[in-house]
Amino acid sequence: MLAPEIEISICLIPLKNCRTDISQALPGRVNGALCVRQGLRRRRWPGCTRQGIPSGFHRPLRSLYSAAMRHLTGYMIRAAAGPTAFVTMVLTGIIWILQALRFVDEIINYDMSMGAFFYISFLLLPQLLPVTLPIGLFCGMLYAYWRMSSDSELVVMRAAGLSRMALAGPGLLLAGFCAVFVASMTFYFMPMANSTMRDTRFAWKYIYSTVVLREGAFTPLKTRLTVYVAERRSGGELHGLLIHDEREPGKSVTMMAEQGTLIRAEEGPKILLLNGNRQEKDHESGNINVLYFDRYNVEIDLVGSNAPVRVAKIEERTIEDLFLIDPGDFDRATYHRIQAEGHKRVALPLLTIAFALMAIATVLYGEFDRRGVGARIWVGCLSAGLLQAAVLGLTQAAATEPFFNTLVYVLLLAAIAGSLFLMRAGAGMPTPGPAPMAA
Repeated sequence: MLAPEIEISICLIPLKNCRTDISQALPGRVNGALCVRQGLRRRRWPGCTRQGIPSGFHRPLRSLYSAAMRHLTGYMIRAAAGPTAFVTMVLTGIIWILQALRFVDEIINYDMSMGAFFYISFLLLPQLLPVTLPIGLFCGMLYAYWRMSSDSELVVMRAAGLSRMALAGPGLLLAGFCAVFVASMTFYFMPMANSTMRDTRFAWKYIYSTVVLREGAFTPLKTRLTVYVAERRSGGELHGLLIHDEREPGKSVTMMAEQGTLIRAEEGPKILLLNGNRQEKDHESGNINVLYFDRYNVEIDLVGSNAPVRVAKIEERTIEDLFLIDPGDFDRATYHRIQAEGHKRVALPLLTIAFALMAIATVLYGEFDRRGVGARIWVGCLSAGLLQAAVLGLTQAAATEPFFNTLVYVLLLAAIAGSLFLMRAGAGMPTPGPAPMAA
């Protein structure tokens, strides 16, 4: 089994025209590299003559070279994808736990079930991933390229003739995939998850929760029901209930029970009454029918008449709802906030690409010298932190002044262009001194 450096060199050497003692310069970079590889595999130089490679060898050799490049690209993508996924999961997990702790009070105060708690907590992920994935990608790229540089793998690839842009290609492919993922999250999945989460929390607070039934007071509900609860105890137990029902025209029903509890069914919430009676009055005849029961279910809508109407927030809008709007439908401040939210979502995929290029440029810039890479890594991390802070500050300021939306794009494009400039051929390399004069 060959070492990784030797295997890479065999796949690539040389991308320049090669000469052997039995042949002239082989035509073409691809043919030259593949003739060497084929010769190493067969321990001889098949097809290498003074006239070059026969035409019958061109297609299989090109296929072999393409396979070698695909193998190298996959190797570099896997080297960066692993650390990226690890850092992203760690950051997302930490923030997810801190955010989920906010819902503990709702479990206690609104009798929220654990299933609903985990469901709401899961809906936080589409909001967190667009923030943590760019940071995880930067750390993963920086670590992967630094490790390949420390293991001399990048040196071997450069010696084989690969340019800096060719070395950055696999990282750009991974960055493009992450940018598309972030765009899908911010454009559609994040607003959908945000809307679903707020709907669920509203339902538990004003529909499924017994907190709506105030203790010692008559609570009118929107469905022509009035509920009185003498005492609420832990676990959702209700004591001393009186329910007056006028939902059916021409009849009024009054139910009294010693105790009861809330039941959450698929068709809607119900109150299970225990040890009580049901009195039904017919308004036409004036007759009253009394029914005594041990258990009785009452379908009930716990949305009180004083419950607020849930208004959708800006974060619940999709990308179309943020840009394809009529300014006349909103006041000036609200319109600016909506536009700032839309530009913020467009900026996050660009930030993902900028972070990846900054990490790659940090390692590829200059000479492959282990002694100087540490300082470059610190500079790269500081630059990424400043870029993140600047983008965050500008997007916040754009909510009041739309001009800052333009500055966000200028800053991100400048970071991308600057990283590409640092990866150009010869960037950071020492200038050769004058040739020594002949004696």
